[in-house]
Amino acid sequence: MGLLDDIKKEADSLRNQEAERSQTLKANAAAVDRALRKVFQYMFELFKQLNVVKPACPMAYELHSVGKIDGLSQSEYRIEYRTSQRDNREHYENVTITFKRGKPEVLNVKREAETIERFRDLLWQNNMRFTSEVFRNERRVVIAEVFKINCEVLCGAEIVGDYDNGVIRFKLKNVEDFGPTMYTLEPDNVTDQSLEDLARLFIGKDSNFKSYNRKPAANLSATGQYRRPDLKNPTYAVMPEAKAPEPEEEKKGLFGSIKSAFKK
Repeated sequence: MGLLDDIKKEADSLRNQEAERSQTLKANAAAVDRALRKVFQYMFELFKQLNVVKPACPMAYELHSVGKIDGLSQSEYRIEYRTSQRDNREHYENVTITFKRGKPEVLNVKREAETIERFRDLLWQNNMRFTSEVFRNERRVVIAEVFKINCEVLCGAEIVGDYDNGVIRFKLKNVEDFGPTMYTLEPDNVTDQSLEDLARLFIGKDSNFKSYNRKPAANLSATGQYRRPDLKNPTYAVMPEAKAPEPEEEKKGLFGSIKSAFKK
């Protein structure tokens, strides 16, 4: 074989690789978009029920150096999604969820001067709302601060489609405890069962959601540091006011148990 034949062979190989990569990306895009739409549809229906039921939260939060915050109820579930254009088609890029766990009580916590900033940072990091009163000595030097902390934990989740790697990334905030938890699922693992396990996390119950987590790949994208496309403005899901339930067949699973609360 001559030089021209060698170059043609190499060019053909590169064309085939590019064609395979293009097909893989298209398949990934279809699967990721489908999974994100499924997440949104499931959670939208779930949150309509939860905003009526306002279930008690069975878990307690341990606020460092303060103690447990428990006896919370759950409400104000909201969901929105963003889309972008890929191959001249609209694809879901992410789904954002927020909700609140709280009770009408205020914690009064006093901190001496040397620990004030550290404690304030802790409250900010955990999205805890508070007001405070500063105490000074006769020389106007701060000696202490009393924090009045609302017993209200702001929770949420950012569910992002990683189109380059063909996976769905779940970043939960203050859901399982204070702070973030991360999960990565293959699109095929976004099923009614895995979404029910995710829903159980959102209402503070025991869940097997971590069993669907994919082992992270050894690249930057696995940490979520991938390029995000230009997104459209978020589309908000308006939660309608509750209406009296209509008779329906008994359903099994999480939806059935939540909807049964209307009948009690």
